[in-house]
Amino acid sequence: MKPIHEIADSINLTSEDIETYGHFVAKITPSGLDKRFAARKGKYIVVTAITPTSSGEGKTTTAIGLGMALQRLGKKGIVTLRQPALGPLFGMKGGGAGGGKAILLPHEQVNLSLTGDNFRVTAAHNLLSSFVDNRIFRDSLSGIPHPHPPINTSGASPNPLPEGEGKKESSPCPPPVKGEGIDKIFWPRAADVNDRALRDIIAGAKETGNGFPHAGQFVLTEASEIMAILSLSSSLKDMRERLGRILVGLDKDGRPVTAEDMKCAGAMAILLKDALRPNLVQTSEGTPVFVHTGPFANIAPGISSVIADELALSLADYVITEAGFGADLGFEKLIDIKCRNSDESLYPDCAVIVCTVRSLKEHGGNVNGGVSEIEKGLAHLNKQISNVKFFGVPVLVAINKYPNDTNEEIGCIIRNTEAICIPACTVTPYEDGGAGVIRLGKMVAEMSLLPPVHKYLYEPDMPVRDKINRIATTMYGAVGVEFSRTAEEKLGLIKRLGFESLPVCTAKTHRSLSHDPKLTGVPEGFTLPVDDIHISAGAGFVYPMCGKIFPLPGLPAHPLAENMDIDTETWKVKGL
Repeated sequence: MKPIHEIADSINLTSEDIETYGHFVAKITPSGLDKRFAARKGKYIVVTAITPTSSGEGKTTTAIGLGMALQRLGKKGIVTLRQPALGPLFGMKGGGAGGGKAILLPHEQVNLSLTGDNFRVTAAHNLLSSFVDNRIFRDSLSGIPHPHPPINTSGASPNPLPEGEGKKESSPCPPPVKGEGIDKIFWPRAADVNDRALRDIIAGAKETGNGFPHAGQFVLTEASEIMAILSLSSSLKDMRERLGRILVGLDKDGRPVTAEDMKCAGAMAILLKDALRPNLVQTSEGTPVFVHTGPFANIAPGISSVIADELALSLADYVITEAGFGADLGFEKLIDIKCRNSDESLYPDCAVIVCTVRSLKEHGGNVNGGVSEIEKGLAHLNKQISNVKFFGVPVLVAINKYPNDTNEEIGCIIRNTEAICIPACTVTPYEDGGAGVIRLGKMVAEMSLLPPVHKYLYEPDMPVRDKINRIATTMYGAVGVEFSRTAEEKLGLIKRLGFESLPVCTAKTHRSLSHDPKLTGVPEGFTLPVDDIHISAGAGFVYPMCGKIFPLPGLPAHPLAENMDIDTETWKVKGL
């Protein structure tokens, strides 16, 4: 690894622009962030993929390899990636820092919380949770009835304990926030590791006041609205205002109660001020990388931060970022949420769709099959290509080649893309690093010269119901949408509270174009179920919950953490 000062110097960041965390990691300082206001000089390249399979596609490895390839071609490039999450790291997916010869360094530090941004998000989220429960407790001392269970939880309502007087306080309790206290709670708690036992909980089980016990929930830190706020904020001022707009519940009169009403937003901003500053690391070939924020794409926007990308575009010729999971999820959200949020300054100049021979076989019905299964799976690739083309972005296909892939199999994919006038090539970032992505780098440099046609899937003033239907039928191929009674109630609440203009961030499985992870390929004739709709007023979107989707995943039968340990003599980590 090169000293981080050398990496910073390569993109014209001075010692005043970075704050070092050891020899190989740095955070951008507030003065360094001011450089993002310079004129945009770079091309914005987005790496997305087909719908993920159990075989893996190598999207992050390809994005890292592309950044290194452009550097080998004499271009100044910066890669911008989300920060890996501890839940998948110790669970089923593993790390999110690339692999082989296309990897982020220092690899272990990047995977293990880096500079602690995710911990700050967890702390800020749970600070607001504690403020909410404290308000319930204080209201109970004033004789205000306890709240109903959260209307966004699927758990059964708890049986209340016998009423008691609660603890006596020497000081008078403050007045209710609005109306007669909090009547409905929308705000959960957050945890940064997978734990299915915390999905639905009873808060304050041993309390005896009117305000307790009551139903509660946990979500994974990366599914927290605060993580999305970090990703989408354009400045510290913007972040502070978004935190204040967080909707924590409704009062007895049905009016919104926000984090600002709770008088907690300022303290949350203090916890998050350093998390708002991007982290600087390097690839295995010394290419600069901004690692910042980590919202999941199957629940949240699935993007690197607006701030990191804007800064990178003012410093480099090419900025390579990632849109989480398949193009139906991550890429659509990047366009309709992130690009619109940034006043189109981040609209892509080119998109790369990553696929593999093996994953196309899986979408074709048999992962161990031959060319006939690839031919069947190509319908899925073509659907994801059409999803990207819908937004007027020049697109090409990167076939992440494995050693045992045959020329016949690769040729089958390339003939398909050529038939629909989409360029394609093989890449080998894992085995060869940047050298294995040179051809893709040249193609991207050429394709990004074409002018993109800025286009969105829906207009902001379209009703939320219609936005959800447009996404489902256009991106996923559904024949329609079915709203549950709870979802219908939320649609009414969204309209009543004036949130109809917010974009939609669909929460659904990342394993299928549909809501059913078992339906690979291009499912037909399905109706997308919407079980509930959450309001993320601070982040600035609403997100419908479609099918069986958990904001807090559980651990698999054999978590990857079982194979991890540390050498107590050398301090070296094993099994990561």
